[in-house]
Amino acid sequence: MGEKVTLDKLNQKSHTLNLYDRAEMNIGGVNDVSEFSDEAVHLKTTMGAMTIKGNNLSISKLDIENGNVSISGSVDLIQYHSKEKGGFFAGLLK
Repeated sequence: MGEKVTLDKLNQKSHTLNLYDRAEMNIGGVNDVSEFSDEAVHLKTTMGAMTIKGNNLSISKLDIENGNVSISGSVDLIQYHSKEKGGFFAGLLK
């Protein structure tokens, strides 16, 4: 059966991720930057928590009102974290 669409889901910003040469990254649908350093950036997005790890990372653009963040540096890892018990695949198998 189809999923019931709520007003909250209609108001969510689309989550996008563009990575160029593992050095420049633009992310859309960002709700908050919870923590950052030159080795890791932790974000809250419309699709859940997200971690970017690498070297010499810096936030070159931050526009939380519109949900856009630009990160530069050497990107080694992009990881999403699920709030649901059992992770991403458990939600698919319901």
